[in-house]
Amino acid sequence: MLWCVTGLALAVVTIPGSSGAQDRRGSASGMAVTVERAHRECFADTVRVAGTLVAREESFARPDMDGQRITQILVEDGDVVTEGQVLARLARPEGQPGQGGPPAQGGPPAQGGPPAQGGPPAQGSAATTVQAPAGGMIIGTTAQVGAIASLSAPPLFRIVVGREIELQAEVPMVRVAKLKVGQSARVEVAGLGEVVGRLRFIAPDIDPQAQATRVRISLGKDDRLRVGTFAAALVEVGTICASTISLSAVLYGPQGPIVQVVRNNRIETRPIPVGLISGDKVQVREGLNEGDLVVVRAGSFLREGDEVRPVLPQ
Repeated sequence: MLWCVTGLALAVVTIPGSSGAQDRRGSASGMAVTVERAHRECFADTVRVAGTLVAREESFARPDMDGQRITQILVEDGDVVTEGQVLARLARPEGQPGQGGPPAQGGPPAQGGPPAQGGPPAQGSAATTVQAPAGGMIIGTTAQVGAIASLSAPPLFRIVVGREIELQAEVPMVRVAKLKVGQSARVEVAGLGEVVGRLRFIAPDIDPQAQATRVRISLGKDDRLRVGTFAAALVEVGTICASTISLSAVLYGPQGPIVQVVRNNRIETRPIPVGLISGDKVQVREGLNEGDLVVVRAGSFLREGDEVRPVLPQ
């Protein structure tokens, strides 16, 4: 009986002491929060543009004269042609001047001679051809067999000279200063995917209403590209290196973006100017130093001065 009472007494003494020590340790360590160290990382600085695909240079094939009927079309959209290649044949409609008169008088033709083998039309015939003024790709035709060709009508054939396609887009003036001819670009073409290009031309004039200027991004010879297709591009204008953290660490309040930093086991709230964003990472232009401990998933449950226990993920 004495042994039981002694054990009970020991228990009474030990348990309160142990509980108090545990409470003190919990209070000293604070709430566990996951943090990361701000680190220096370099992102590609880009300028985004959007527009449509156009021919770098375009040439037009037209008839030599009015009033001829199209008798044959030899090419179609997408065909690659060479300079001087015959694209269509035309002839003057029957009954119009220029068809040639009746056979010359002078007796019947000589007997026994072989039949005519073709060759160039006889003098006075109005049969002609439409030829490609330059080599390239056919991107449009208005020609129809039986139609009467006219010099004042739209061209019978449009040709992308050299098959070279470009993206024509507009860039806001605030971003033009970063652009230079020769910069690389990643062009996303609707229905096709990404194509690598290069900035070829920056217009010297400015549209005063849109406050923008025109640019051309060369995409080279790619027969998959079609004039008039929408495309967007990211022009790589340089590299920026700065303190980088997870995008989830940034909170947006009435005063702008902020982060929660752990310093001496307590929360400090700092306003930050956000820079470039790449995936789930964001650059901070100022307000953070390399090695600062930043709460990875900041939230309203943490307030200025709260005592916490920072935990770095493995």
